[in-house]
Amino acid sequence: MILPKEQIKRYMRHIIMPEISGAGQKKLLESKGLVVADSAEDVLPLLFYLTASGIGHLQVILKEKEGFSELKASLLDLNPDLKLELEGDIPVLRNTENVNFAVFAADYEESKNLKGVPKIFSLVGPWGGFLTTNMDGSNDGLSLFGKAKEPRECSAGLVMSRFFAGTLAAIEAIKICLNLGKTLEDPLHYNLLDMEFKRANGETLPEDPLKGMDFSDLKVLIVGSGGLGSPAAFALAQAGVKNIGLVDSDIVEISNLNRQILHSTSRTGMPKVESAEMFLKKISPDIEIEKYYVQFNNKNALDIIKDYDIVIDGVDNLPTRYLLNDACVLAGKPLAEAAVLRFEGIAMTILPGEGPCYRCAFPKMPQAGAVPSCTEAGVLGPAPGVMGTLEAAETVKIFAGSGKLLSGRLLIFDALEAKIITPALSKNERCPICGKNPAIKDLSGNYDFVCENN
Repeated sequence: MILPKEQIKRYMRHIIMPEISGAGQKKLLESKGLVVADSAEDVLPLLFYLTASGIGHLQVILKEKEGFSELKASLLDLNPDLKLELEGDIPVLRNTENVNFAVFAADYEESKNLKGVPKIFSLVGPWGGFLTTNMDGSNDGLSLFGKAKEPRECSAGLVMSRFFAGTLAAIEAIKICLNLGKTLEDPLHYNLLDMEFKRANGETLPEDPLKGMDFSDLKVLIVGSGGLGSPAAFALAQAGVKNIGLVDSDIVEISNLNRQILHSTSRTGMPKVESAEMFLKKISPDIEIEKYYVQFNNKNALDIIKDYDIVIDGVDNLPTRYLLNDACVLAGKPLAEAAVLRFEGIAMTILPGEGPCYRCAFPKMPQAGAVPSCTEAGVLGPAPGVMGTLEAAETVKIFAGSGKLLSGRLLIFDALEAKIITPALSKNERCPICGKNPAIKDLSGNYDFVCENN
């Protein structure tokens, strides 16, 4: 056996993918990464996803020391196997032998002393930023930091950029360690306000029209607190959302922890809604969490969603995805939608009465067994992090009435190819739920086929 039994359980969603398998996961566990940033908040999502994915050794160099002990405790609770060196004051690089990758989220001259190591450079601003990977270990990425403006106060837009960049950088690091797929050697410029993604470095960072906006009155319901729901809830809590409802009937299992960063080893066996509340209360003590430790079904769906402004889809099976779409269309609730399988994800925003819904894109639910679940096909841990972050960003924009939404567009993310596209999506006038003559007028239909976890 390549890995001990407990590690096989923890990383099962990775191991069942041929591109990773047991040998690949063992390689991740033996890998060492270096992360350099001004503060822990700049790289918080990155550190959580590297830890969850099984990178065995992390050296973290930060300028600001605040929160060191709490951060270390959280990361080791997520994955006790991690060897973590956490330092402050950004010292001269040392103990960097056998480093497999380095992530720089700060303009750090000492990076020039790290020779022959693949480097990931990330520059973030509110709602946008740049990310590039230099496989030959050069320092070309440092030119990105010349685009930085004066430091800005934390805002919802900055939180979303940090989460998006952190999850993408974690994917880049995993691909480097496994020599897998294509990396971002052509810089990616992303604008989450308009959901635009360009492979160029000549762009400017967007302005922040939501700066100083108060999100304490926004009420968000997240159906599912797993791979998609975790980053969505984490990002929204950091962005200042104070009212979140969580629906989930599952308990925390060790196999969840390679991607579900709200949970931890010490909370295995606990209902996910309770585990998630404990995590979110630590980062935002005054947040109000409404917990629904029930299975979301056609009998309770409309009652659960009625008091919320916006709904986020964090489910892991197709029948519940169709049910959630239908419930939101019938109730007139905006829905941020996303799904992930293996290395790929899709996202769209559903505005009932305005744009296309999920059934417009996918009119009929596939038969049981026609589409594999993530239990059967696997999922790369940080991939749901990317998609859940996009759902959180869309939620904030819907509430603020700002930016270009993914309504009328289907975002398609390919982690292996390092590609994001947003083709147009038209409303289907013959759609059975939102078309001119809808056949679905209530939730009495068949939503019984459920993907089992075991």
